Amino acid sequence: MVLRSYRGRGVAKALMAAVERKAADLGRWLLVLDTVPAQPAEKLYERLGYVRAGVVPDYAEKSSGGFDPTVIFYKQLR
Repeated sequence: MVLRSYRGRGVAKALMAAVERKAADLGRWLLVLDTVPAQPAEKLYERLGYVRAGVVPDYAEKSSGGFDPTVIFYKQLR
């Protein structure tokens, strides 16, 4: 998560690039992640080349009660 006041400055992009470099250094070739739909992270992951695999309903518990779906993304590093 990135504070709204810092969004658009490349912080999340830089963090994701570091994660991808480290994963590659460790010999990993596939990254999988998820986020709640319609959040800024969803568009970020798509811009960074992650592929939307699908949605899992009622996956993430909300602090206010109930559950949100989650969107699963993956990216092949090689």
